[in-house]
Amino acid sequence: MNTTPDPAKNPTHLHPGPLAAILARWPSLVGLAALIATSAGGVDAHVTATVIMIAALSYLAAAATDRPAAAWITIPAGVALVTVGMLTALDAILLLILAAAALVIFGLIRRPRPEWHELGFQAAGFVGFTGLGLVAMMADPVLAAHLAALAAIGHGAWDVLHHRRNRVVGRSFAEFCAVLDFGLGAVILIVTWLSL
Repeated sequence: MNTTPDPAKNPTHLHPGPLAAILARWPSLVGLAALIATSAGGVDAHVTATVIMIAALSYLAAAATDRPAAAWITIPAGVALVTVGMLTALDAILLLILAAAALVIFGLIRRPRPEWHELGFQAAGFVGFTGLGLVAMMADPVLAAHLAALAAIGHGAWDVLHHRRNRVVGRSFAEFCAVLDFGLGAVILIVTWLSL
């Protein structure tokens, strides 16, 4: 008697097709689309540094609220803050820093003291990536490009760490962010090196 399962009768034994495999990597596809949208008008140190600041703010928002989904919500909120800054006399970077300060205060109030270490870790990450981004924005163009690329690639490593830890943000967000960050770092380096 043949006991081998028949894939036609039991769909759980079917292998997913190429479309299903591609759709399973939807965070990478969204990250690639964000990379294309971000670099369509040309990538410079200021844009790259701002994107990395928003990415770091997203991790901080997830830690402060103890909700991984907050990271996804923070991306359009951060873009909105930058847009408001560009359309008004307000400094867009200052708005991001104020949002980060508000999130830290919210997290300190909302989260019990034993959980502050993760909030502190994400706040330190935001300060570090923002500081590097600010230095990049003030440096000469070639140094600025290299510093912005360092911030992007560094945050890509941050994404990989959080993807492996599966903490603070969901793996889908970390994957999306890693594709965007590593892509931005690579693009700005390639554009800079080709123009030397």
